[in-house]
Amino acid sequence: MVRQQRLVSVVIPTYNRGDTIKKSIDSVLAQIYKNLEVIVVDDGSTDNTQDVVESYVDPKVRYVKLPKNRGANVARNTGIKRAKGEFIAFLDSDDRWEPEKISKQMEVYENSSDDIKVVYCGEDMQSDKGNRFYMPEKWVNPKEGDVFRPLLRGNFVGTVSLLVKKECFEEVGYFDEELPRAQDWDMALRLAKEFKFKLVDEPLVTVYYSQDSISSDYEALANALEKLFDKHRKNFMSNKDIFSSHHFWLASVYFTLREWDKGIEYIRKAYTLKPFHPLTIMRLLASLFGSDFYKNFRGLLRRVFL
Repeated sequence: MVRQQRLVSVVIPTYNRGDTIKKSIDSVLAQIYKNLEVIVVDDGSTDNTQDVVESYVDPKVRYVKLPKNRGANVARNTGIKRAKGEFIAFLDSDDRWEPEKISKQMEVYENSSDDIKVVYCGEDMQSDKGNRFYMPEKWVNPKEGDVFRPLLRGNFVGTVSLLVKKECFEEVGYFDEELPRAQDWDMALRLAKEFKFKLVDEPLVTVYYSQDSISSDYEALANALEKLFDKHRKNFMSNKDIFSSHHFWLASVYFTLREWDKGIEYIRKAYTLKPFHPLTIMRLLASLFGSDFYKNFRGLLRRVFL
């Protein structure tokens, strides 16, 4: 007897992406797994996004237009609430999936124990500067099962890689609409605290990102990290070495913004968490050179102490 495919709802938040949204929708409609619905949530676009989406005659594609721009998290939450599927997946409007993404994730889910509620996959991360890397990176251990502790070190679960049972959001809540950045890390932490993960360890998602846009938005990053660290403080405090490192990271962001007082404040907090340790001194010195330098330094430490 052939098992009937369960419905998967794919949520695509978009804002002024009329030039890229078609490729994203097409990559969903090209999935080998066919029982899908596509919910495109337009976060108040002023370009031709609506015309592009409404040109699809496929009944699987649904278009929702929000009255004003409120951010990707509001759009994602709107999509989750409108979803009819048992499972939710996400795709950003400038990224794409491989045709077998959902089929491989659903196969893993169907062959897993009942305590598996989240299946994620590898991501091919490509920048407009020609840089490229695979996520999850080699330092991540474990990559499956209880992944909460490695997620405290840093995020390796992009929202676009997720396949989640819809009921999970009823337990952990929706995307935090107050976070301007790091919303994927926040959601991954909340999901991992309650559920076990499985991984399809191959690049089934291609993520395109602009290095210039990331590096120019340090103010939003600092704001998001402060909120994230405060929100999950109790869990981060379970490993003071990691939390100290994150505080040095935040200090480096403030130094990049030339907000010296805030940078020094977080250096003090970082040192208090892990005083008189060689790595603490190294991190302190690295943070003084700004966020980009500290990010590279942190990556080097991960490779050395893998």
